Amino acid sequence: MKKYLAIIVAFVLIILGVFLMKKLVIKQKAERLYETTRFRNLSSIVQSETFIVGTTINPISFYYYKDTKAGFEYEIAKEIAKKLNLNLQIITVANDSTLYSMMRKGQIDMAMNKFLSIDNNYSKDFEYTNNIYKSHLHLISFSNKDTSKTAIDKRIAYSKVIIPSQEFNHLPLDYITKYLPKNTNIIFDDTASSFELMKKLANKDSIMLLTWDYMYELSNLDEIKKFNSKEILTENEMTFIVANQNIELLDTINFIIEKFKNTKKYSDITKKYLQNNEVVTIDINENETALSIPKKYRKGAISLFDELIKKHAKQNKLDWKLVAAVIYKESSFNPQAISPYGASGLMQLMPETGKRFGADSLLDPEQSIKAGCAYLKYLNNYWSKKVNDSTQIKYFVLASYNSGQGHIIDAQKLAEKYNSNPNIWFENVELYLSLMSDPKYYNDPVCKLGYCRASETISFVRVVSAKHKQYIDTVK
Repeated sequence: MKKYLAIIVAFVLIILGVFLMKKLVIKQKAERLYETTRFRNLSSIVQSETFIVGTTINPISFYYYKDTKAGFEYEIAKEIAKKLNLNLQIITVANDSTLYSMMRKGQIDMAMNKFLSIDNNYSKDFEYTNNIYKSHLHLISFSNKDTSKTAIDKRIAYSKVIIPSQEFNHLPLDYITKYLPKNTNIIFDDTASSFELMKKLANKDSIMLLTWDYMYELSNLDEIKKFNSKEILTENEMTFIVANQNIELLDTINFIIEKFKNTKKYSDITKKYLQNNEVVTIDINENETALSIPKKYRKGAISLFDELIKKHAKQNKLDWKLVAAVIYKESSFNPQAISPYGASGLMQLMPETGKRFGADSLLDPEQSIKAGCAYLKYLNNYWSKKVNDSTQIKYFVLASYNSGQGHIIDAQKLAEKYNSNPNIWFENVELYLSLMSDPKYYNDPVCKLGYCRASETISFVRVVSAKHKQYIDTVK
């Protein structure tokens, strides 16, 4: 009897366990359904006068340029909010899973989706907007022996094709492999990003790298651009996501997107963020600049604006030749210079920075110089308390002027974390700033502002420093 009793008890426990498991699954499904249907519809969003958009910080969706908000998806989200006559509120999160959780809980109205759109784990949870950009694969051959584009096709048969896992893990394996010949020797690398791999694989004859077209464009590595590459057309689409069943909002966003994609503004921001590496200002040839200076001022003069530069540099206890070197690099002494990001005038200040330092019109030469000098003084005061050496202070000031103070503080913290000297610019903080275009580094918890277009800043410090020395040596 005891033997049968044990069997009966075990059977009852199994039935009870199955019952409880089913109850738990039902509860979880109910909670999931509650999460995925709890959202603000279009009318409640309009009534609140605020459009809440979530994102991670990355070079495609959202980042800070000179402490100003920027990003391809951000620009389109701004356009959507503008068309809806709403204030845009951006919420940044550390990773995609947090972003999707916030969407399910109704904490955000829309999420910037970077490049997810095809068969992924979240497709049933959300509604996907129409595409805002079609991205393609890019195959880079690192052989110096390649002399034509067709050589890439021939090399695939006997080369290893490296794929950075972290940039493709949202796609099914067969989606990636169907664009490559059968029996291709594919190696997934989960230790590095495209940027890191481009540096590591240069001149490796038997290796190729598969990446995204915009990652290739944003790499800004001259040594990579010299190698042959091939664009592989795919149907991968960049989209936004909204809550499941939030159909009215979805339809409205889709309508705005399709209208916007036919405008010159859309074309301009696509080139600005996904095709061009550098921030290009309206530039004047140095010789033309010199010719624009009246003959009586040419001897010992740098520009037509020397007296204004001297006046405001003196008021802010700055070396006027350093200010002139900054203007040379920023605008080539063109008072009407405007960058794609909105920086303008002789000293290429962003509108917010200009207002902060007293400029109402940055295209007015004196206002631009006055505000630029005040900003340089502010940065000099800040770094003088952090860095002891006067030469190093100059480098930190210049870097902060170009990229924004926050990014340089982030680079300094990275340098300290990896046992480099946080108070030395070259080969120390500069090195870690250069790495802040790589997800491994800009996603590091010590980086508060995340991704940085560092190549421009690195060049800026070097060019301005060299031009400053030239002015010291030649201008009396």
